[in-house]
Amino acid sequence: MKKDLHLTANFDQPELLENMVEKLAEPRYGGKRHLPAVPDEWEVIETSSIEVFASGMVEFDYDDEKRIRIPFVTCVIFSCTRHDKESCDLCWAASFN
Repeated sequence: MKKDLHLTANFDQPELLENMVEKLAEPRYGGKRHLPAVPDEWEVIETSSIEVFASGMVEFDYDDEKRIRIPFVTCVIFSCTRHDKESCDLCWAASFN
């Protein structure tokens, strides 16, 4: 018999986490950008990562009968890529637990 498992993670302070990730998108260099010279068919993509601590609650729903709530505190790493001066995209996030 197949059982359904639903997993949800809720962060305690999502606004703070969002603010930290937005800071990642800001350039960390002063003055002019110095990008490497690459062949015309290549594209320079800058990457940036930030590690933040986050806390919250993980909830497991098992076949709509049982709900298990477990608090968590973990370290999460977010990575962004920047294709040009204006656009920055969140491309990856992972918890170390």
